[in-house]
Amino acid sequence: MKSLIQRSIPLTLIHTVAAVATTVSVQAANYNTLSACAKQEYLWNKVKESEYKSLPRFSKFGVVQLMGMTLQQLSKKENHNSDFAPKKWKKYLHERGVMAKIKFESTGEHKYSGAFLGHECGLIRLSLTFRPTKSRDVAPGLALKLLRDGHESANVSLLYRLDGQGKNYNFFENPLSNIVPIAGGIGPKLIHSLFKRVSDYPEELSVNHMAAYSEEGKKSASPEAPKQIFFVPNKSLKFSSKAHDVREDLLTIESGTKLYDVYAYHNESFNYYDYEPEHIAEFISKAEKIGQITTTSEFVASEFGDTGIFFRHQFR
Repeated sequence: MKSLIQRSIPLTLIHTVAAVATTVSVQAANYNTLSACAKQEYLWNKVKESEYKSLPRFSKFGVVQLMGMTLQQLSKKENHNSDFAPKKWKKYLHERGVMAKIKFESTGEHKYSGAFLGHECGLIRLSLTFRPTKSRDVAPGLALKLLRDGHESANVSLLYRLDGQGKNYNFFENPLSNIVPIAGGIGPKLIHSLFKRVSDYPEELSVNHMAAYSEEGKKSASPEAPKQIFFVPNKSLKFSSKAHDVREDLLTIESGTKLYDVYAYHNESFNYYDYEPEHIAEFISKAEKIGQITTTSEFVASEFGDTGIFFRHQFR
């Protein structure tokens, strides 16, 4: 993999990005041709320049919002292949979050290709699925964007369970995965039904696209991807389990902090409809550690991070 110095941002791009704004259309036209690290800096600049002075509240999530999701073209979650949200896109779930720059350090001792070989330049967004209430539990979620030279980014979103982790407000209490058990309850069942419009397996995201290209934009000759990945939290990241705004915790995490160990599990006999919460610990115990996610910046809460950036879903 090229060193960060070899992949540094051209001086002209630094000047253009620092100029904030008047040439956005020109930058957008050239964006896809940039290196992975240049894209990261461009996106991070937009995060920083729209940083909130105070944390905005979550909007209400109820019947009206579910109706809005029904009318929204959810197929865009899969078909909109861009790092920027489509026009008039409304984020109903994971509305508020925080973002940081990250790197994915691979162990180099596995068979998986493409993005799984490691990335120096990526972004992570941590959020709750919705605002916790007396009847709605704490549901941590993660969106990862691994940027590529002159090529579309690799994206994946992970959850613990759609219905969350009870009333425990420690964001790093449980592992997150691209496949989660089907949840009970009216809310999760309605969300399941909505996403069933675009996939027969709403609780499962494929990571095959992640294995197709490396950070340098090189196509994998023989792509190899796991069925399931788990992000297991760094045990030293422990926050209060009592009710509070978890964003306040995440904003204290320093650059250079290991967030997660990444595990891959390829279960040929996996049955989507038989996947139960008790299988999570069992699958992790059988999984192979393939790397770790480490921050390369502080976390920031921003307008662009909440509404402007886009994390594509690749449904099974």
